[in-house]
Amino acid sequence: MAIGRIERIQKGVVTGTTERHDKDGTYHCHAFGSNVDPVRVSTLDDVAAYLRANPKAGVRMNPNWQKISRNIFVDGHPL
Repeated sequence: MAIGRIERIQKGVVTGTTERHDKDGTYHCHAFGSNVDPVRVSTLDDVAAYLRANPKAGVRMNPNWQKISRNIFVDGHPL
């Protein structure tokens, strides 16, 4: 089943949502310790696979297009 949402949840409240980049339409993932040279992926399934394969990696989320690497939930389940 395809992944429907990847969010940051803190104390039961959604504080960030993964969204596509405005210019290229991809999701931007980042290796641990990096804020540059994103790994661009086209689906939420690919985002989840990247985050699972790369502990402490992050993904850009709105609001503010921040790199988030903690408190990430995939379809409501902790990563």
